[in-house]
Amino acid sequence: KCFFGPRCRFLHDISEYMASKPADLGRSCVLFETFGKCIYGVTCRFAQAHLGDGYQNLVNTDLAKQWEGKSLVRNSLSKDLQHQLRKRKFSFKKADEYLRGLAKPRGDGGKGGKAMGCSTEEQEVSNCTTPQEGLGDSPECPVLPEQGEDPKPDALQSPSPTAGEEASSVKTVGPVTDEDIIKLRSCEKKKLEIQGKLYLAPLTTCGNLPFRRICKRFGADVTCGEMAVCTNLLQGQSSEWALLKRHHTEDIFGVQLEGAFPDTMTKCAELLNQTIEVDFVDINVGCPIDLVYKKGGGCALMTRANKFEQIVRGMNLVLDVPLTVKIRTGVQEKINVAHKIIPKIREWGASMVTVQGY
Repeated sequence: KCFFGPRCRFLHDISEYMASKPADLGRSCVLFETFGKCIYGVTCRFAQAHLGDGYQNLVNTDLAKQWEGKSLVRNSLSKDLQHQLRKRKFSFKKADEYLRGLAKPRGDGGKGGKAMGCSTEEQEVSNCTTPQEGLGDSPECPVLPEQGEDPKPDALQSPSPTAGEEASSVKTVGPVTDEDIIKLRSCEKKKLEIQGKLYLAPLTTCGNLPFRRICKRFGADVTCGEMAVCTNLLQGQSSEWALLKRHHTEDIFGVQLEGAFPDTMTKCAELLNQTIEVDFVDINVGCPIDLVYKKGGGCALMTRANKFEQIVRGMNLVLDVPLTVKIRTGVQEKINVAHKIIPKIREWGASMVTVQGY
């Protein structure tokens, strides 16, 4: 029954609809042959491949059971998460703690916005968590007992608790391993092992999920989503979250974020760290579009060293996966600055830097 009555603009008679529908485009439906059923039914442009008597939609039970319970596309935006973001009820615990550290006054009377060196206790923690190979633990950079804990002054002044004291407070069922008690530090996070693999660079307006699936067939090993604006993600925009979708065939997958300020970029990194499945997160510091550049994002970050450093340190602090950065050779014509910035980016905590060679 249609509650709109004569005002309804749709057809309710399937026979009448099929008579007015354009001819099918072919005799085989890819969805039906792959998954055993087509969710589009009579509206499918290849409907003759899976319609029976009385225009009933046919289902291949044996083939459909093989895909039952499997998620083909991940990283979708749920209605509950969208509601939390729009009502600003999502918790950014780690990001807020880091941003409060930036706002604390420094020893010279100014604000701790430059995030240079170990001027504050929070900066000491962030410097210790940068992945620097070949460097051991030094007394200048104390180590927190657990990665998940927020940096606090007490943790920097008091010695770390012994394993016995910590183990006694943990209630477990079954054997206890070191991984149950001692959490990995940020500098010990999983490395991005892509040596010798083909990396499909993120392509705006082109590198969507169908395009990446085609490239996977032709031999791409590492894929990355299109550039996503962090403010749109924090607002819960469905169109922006669509850029983060990941197909189950993408073995090594990352997302690329664009932003101009430490607060939005750090919060967005923590949001993605808790809600989606990715192998790395990339910062776009190479976009030359005026709309992005005039706001201080994209390649404009290469001229804003303080904000750039705060963004990299903050995102690396809240992420459990490697953080990568994409930059250009320079911002102004015939003035290359990439060779000066790359060593700093490594000190700030990035795992890899890719350079757009113009």
